[in-house]
Amino acid sequence: MTDDNQKQQLRSLKVEDVLPVKAVGIECMKESIPTTMSPHRYLYKWFARRPTSATRLAILASILPKEVSNDELLKLMQIGPAHPELMDGSVSDYVIERRKSWEDSDESLEDHYGYSLPHSQTPNKEEIQDLHEMVKNHWDGELPTILDPTAGGGTIPMESLRYGLPTEANELNPVAWLINKVILQYAPQVGSLESDVLEWVNKIDDEATSRLGEFYPSHSGEKSPTYYFNAYSIECPSCGKRLPLSNRWWFYKDSATEGHAFRPIPHEDHIEYEHVTDVSESDFNPSEGTVSGGDAECPSCGVVTERDKITDLMSNGEFEYEICGVLHEVENGNNRYTTPSEEDKRALDRATQKIESNLELTTLLSNDRYIGLQDRAAPYGMTQWRDLFSPRQFLSHATYLQVFQEFTDEIREEYEDEKAEAVIAMISLGATKLVNRNSRLQPLDIRLGIPNSMLGNNNYAFQWHFAETNPTVGSFSYISTVEKVMEKYEEIVDYFDVDDVPAVGLTQGDASDLSHDDESVGAVVIDPPYGDNVMYSELSDSLYVWLREYLQDEFPQEFAAPETNKADEAVENVGLFDKESSEDSAQQRAREKYERKMSGIFSECHRVLERGGVLTVYFTDKEASAWDSLTMSLINSGFTISATHTITSEMPQRVGMRERASADSTLLLTCRKPIEPDSQGRSQPSLWSDIQQKTRESAQEKAKELLASEIELTKTDIIIGAFGPTLKVFTEEYPVVDKYDEKVRPQRALEEARTAVTEVLVDRELNNTLDTVDNLSKWYILTLLVYERTAVPYDDARQLGLGVGINIDEIKRDTKIWSKSKETLILQGQKDRVRDYTELESGGKRRKRAYPVDPRDESFDYEIDAVQAALNVLETKGSEFAWNWLNERNLQDRASFQRTIKSLLQVMPEDFEDYENLVNLASGETGELLDVNPTEFIAEDERENSRTTLQDF
Repeated sequence: MTDDNQKQQLRSLKVEDVLPVKAVGIECMKESIPTTMSPHRYLYKWFARRPTSATRLAILASILPKEVSNDELLKLMQIGPAHPELMDGSVSDYVIERRKSWEDSDESLEDHYGYSLPHSQTPNKEEIQDLHEMVKNHWDGELPTILDPTAGGGTIPMESLRYGLPTEANELNPVAWLINKVILQYAPQVGSLESDVLEWVNKIDDEATSRLGEFYPSHSGEKSPTYYFNAYSIECPSCGKRLPLSNRWWFYKDSATEGHAFRPIPHEDHIEYEHVTDVSESDFNPSEGTVSGGDAECPSCGVVTERDKITDLMSNGEFEYEICGVLHEVENGNNRYTTPSEEDKRALDRATQKIESNLELTTLLSNDRYIGLQDRAAPYGMTQWRDLFSPRQFLSHATYLQVFQEFTDEIREEYEDEKAEAVIAMISLGATKLVNRNSRLQPLDIRLGIPNSMLGNNNYAFQWHFAETNPTVGSFSYISTVEKVMEKYEEIVDYFDVDDVPAVGLTQGDASDLSHDDESVGAVVIDPPYGDNVMYSELSDSLYVWLREYLQDEFPQEFAAPETNKADEAVENVGLFDKESSEDSAQQRAREKYERKMSGIFSECHRVLERGGVLTVYFTDKEASAWDSLTMSLINSGFTISATHTITSEMPQRVGMRERASADSTLLLTCRKPIEPDSQGRSQPSLWSDIQQKTRESAQEKAKELLASEIELTKTDIIIGAFGPTLKVFTEEYPVVDKYDEKVRPQRALEEARTAVTEVLVDRELNNTLDTVDNLSKWYILTLLVYERTAVPYDDARQLGLGVGINIDEIKRDTKIWSKSKETLILQGQKDRVRDYTELESGGKRRKRAYPVDPRDESFDYEIDAVQAALNVLETKGSEFAWNWLNERNLQDRASFQRTIKSLLQVMPEDFEDYENLVNLASGETGELLDVNPTEFIAEDERENSRTTLQDF
């Protein structure tokens, strides 16, 4: 920890002052809309890119002096009205007011706010000169170098470069490295390439189209098919007929009953398909396929073939591709769906024969691929990279590759070295980007009838049906895909339409072993990998193996290995340890490896930073274990957290991410390298008991600040926002030991923060205290309060339990109060836990082991048991019986029972199965007995929409 004298020597920085996080958060949310994102996010597939506004804030605040006002900072970030006279107060106030009125506005986004999206605006020459002069004056006459050691999709170095700052970027993964090369070197240094690239891709496409024509036969009077909608079939082990395999038969759906579906009609040795557009008066339901839960029911004999048998057959190649339907683009621009012709089927056979008869094609991508622990495609026989494609898909990708290779010498002859390299790289990006939309693993978007992204869900998921794209025509053709890549590239070129863009230093390698000199960097801004959030190398391999075929001659070092580097990757990859140990120890070893790797990366950041330099870290992960590892890595590397800021950086309602509980906010952790390195560390460790209250107070203060702000944060994000100041306290006092002289890890402080913030939420959200409520019932209530749903992240729920004094794993078996689906914990209602009263009276067989709550009991161990028993009694025996049941047990005199009911009324989701009965219990005569009035706890708009009519009681 730095002493007071040393702190005075540290260069003051804006990032350690109050930042305009509300205004920047609004800009981040504006940019999170797909139509308003920065073009670099659409250039090529990558898995995590932060909004440019948050990035600009992190970079500029890390180098500007503390005296810079928030208005000056926002203007530098290109945030604020083009006409300042529109403002009555600060820029932040203006942006916040504009946000409030946006929902009711009919204006475009830019017209409503009165300025363009910041990412579309690069500071002009005068603004950059003023910035540089201010920064040089603060940094002893020189501009500090900005380093991003894990550059990923390139947002951080790109924004640094746009401000004309000396910029260094490093990336381990060759795919991400290439993206950075395009953004950081080709765009500013080589410039526009559109006309050159399109000239060559048109030549390539003409030749490839002529070679592929026979494999995409056109029907009479129509263009070549745009898509083939494919499924699979096997021989039914029971009856021997063809068994079609798909979990649905819709391929485009307009409504519940209309669209385009293809009904399978099995025969002895083949399957015929019938085109269906309206099923309103049909016994055919295209939403129900032959496959359910991985098992398949034969439509001919009705026998079910189990998943294991199906995977065995498919792994052995004992399956056939089924062309169910074909989509054609006709002359008037409309689409027409047809059933497959015999010529369509023969064309698929010709593609298979072409591959089998060509030695080059039979060996292309024939190496076994890395298969991660969560890979869902390998069990179906996809063990080599070529297996991810149907024969015709593979042939089309290979043909474009072959034709490209025939033209590369001509490209090199026509241009100077750097431009030739850039043209070749851009053609390769466009060609391989098509792989993401033309494989067996791409899901089908039935709302649009088009293939979706193969890597959209960050995994390799087997698809029972898929769209086979014709790369010679249509919106996902070779030409159109390259054109889209070039369109985004040219927009990035315009970002650098200024003089004197500095050359960027770009390296490819392990971030824990940088090539940079000691103390050569002023600021490190880093968005590090987060634990097991994304397996970057595993996912990017599907693109890398094709890029390697295109670019190995251009970049022999970067694209030398058959697959990307997983050994040096900073992720928690349990798959690397699974074969060596049990699941628990594998998880632990993966966590330890990740922590060591991050410590190595941060240690390198510490080495290359000048004394007093700043490290600003993005962090968005919600799991306390990830925070624990990150903080220990920072501590082990010699850093102290000096400031934290919470920014809303994603849209809270992101479809598909909600159930995975991805963070809706970003925390900026700012750390300092000491002026005078303290090799001995603190002479005496701090006692946890001495700093525990300080961590609580810092967490609660931050929570109250966020709750009082106008930032749209979930309660979970309020907790995360409090982690920052908590960790600041912890790192300042580290090392920390408990009363037994055992080292305390950061996770202990985070648990304390979670508990402290939860108390703030209880005081704010609930009308009564939970002090007298038992810990299990308290945990149940708090889980609903914080997450506002019954399905929550398991680790978060476990941490919440520890905060109130229970280990949820230890109570699960006896209470059955929660269940688990993968990493999601599900709170159980009364039907899952209470033995049905009427069944008990009639000798029912609901086992106590499965249903631990007996409503006939005179007393209950937990208030939640008593409440759920009362709900069962009310539902099964009626209100009069329930009144007597409550009275006999004197539950109306138990304050903790009443508090549990009142609290549940405030936090229970309306769509939870117990909600209606809970309102009924709190209403009428039972409510009078318990002295509970539900109208006190239910908002008026909720009462109006409630399924229970309160007036009836």
